[in-house]
Formats: sequence, structure tokens, C-alpha cells
Amino acid sequence: MSILSLECSVAHASLALHGSVSMQRSWFALRNHDAFLFPALQEALDALDGDSLEFILVGSGPGSYGGVRVALAAAEGVALVCKAHVVALCSWEPISAMSGCSVLSDAKRGGWTLRAPCGEPQVISTQEVLDRIKKGEDIRSIESAEALAKAGIHLQHAGLVPTAQALIDYWLGLSASVQHELAALPAQPIYVRPPHITTPNHRPWEIKK
Repeated sequence: MSILSLECSVAHASLALHGSVSMQRSWFALRNHDAFLFPALQEALDALDGDSLEFILVGSGPGSYGGVRVALAAAEGVALVCKAHVVALCSWEPISAMSGCSVLSDAKRGGWTLRAPCGEPQVISTQEVLDRIKKGEDIRSIESAEALAKAGIHLQHAGLVPTAQALIDYWLGLSASVQHELAALPAQPIYVRPPHITTPNHRPWEIKK
């Protein structure tokens, strides 16, 4: 049986297949993950060549609102056809599990998303980030060193990229009982706060005077 993994929570997205046939594909997309995901997904399904698909792992964020939703929707569609289990995993879990660190990213709107090992992501201020660094907390970031420096944040480890292959490696390191528990949970995105939705000044069919 094979495992398919999708990671679209970041601009440097990826897909990985593990089993009798293994493959990895990656691409860069800001708001158009679907333009790259579906060709890679078709290639992976063709590569299965009759082999059964047991699990579809999806990086559930934190990260790109659209990217995560596209990946989950695609996974659910494939799962219906292949009778596979969709498992949503925190995109940052492999990073934390490997080093026991906290992971940081830009939450926009003046905040930062920070997730301690095995904890829930939370939005904190720049000053709170600086205070935690001063106390010696091991914080690593998926943001570039340059982007962090603009906010006055300096970390030894920056520019980390969650990947589909890392999700598979993390999954294979779990016990069968933990895998079963995670597979039984609803596959849904991780939202650190409600999406920011702007209201238009007028409806599309209204004529501005």
C-alpha cells in the first residue's frame, strides 16, 4: 500500500508518493496552487499503476488559507475514488518533532503565529516573540531571515520549508495506534484566527454614481 502526501500551506509547495513507487514534485505558487497541484497529482496517481492507496496526508497549516483548502479538497476527492484515509497533520509538526523547537511565521496584521512543540498555534506580538527569544526558547521560522530582520527578529534558523516528504517521514515514525487515532480525526485546516475578509464598497451589479 502507498502513501500520498500534499503540502500546500506555503508558497514552496510539494507532493510526495511513498510505496512501491516513490516520487516527489515541488512548485512555487502564491495564490494558484491548483494550477500546479493537479498535474502533479495526476502524475502520482498514474505512477501508482494499480497499487492501492492507504493514506493521503495533508499539511493542514498554519499557512496559506487557499493552499490548504485546495490540498484538502483534492485529497478528499482522491480518497473517494481510491478508498483511502485523509489525514490532516500540522505542517510544522515534522520540524518540531525533529528538533523539539517552536516554529514561528508571520500571521499578518501585526502578529506572529508561534507553535510550541505539541502545542496549539497562537498569535502573539513582536515583543512577545523577542521576550521568548531572550529567555532562551529555541524558535525557528519558515520566514526568511531578511523578513524577520525587518521586524527586529533575529533567529539562527530561518527560511525553513514544510514539505510533503517530511510529513511522510514523520508519519512513518508514529506508532500504528497513534496513526489510527489521527486518521479518525476530521481532516480540516488549522486556522489561527478567522480569515480577513474585506467588504466591497458596492455590489458588482451596482453602478457607482
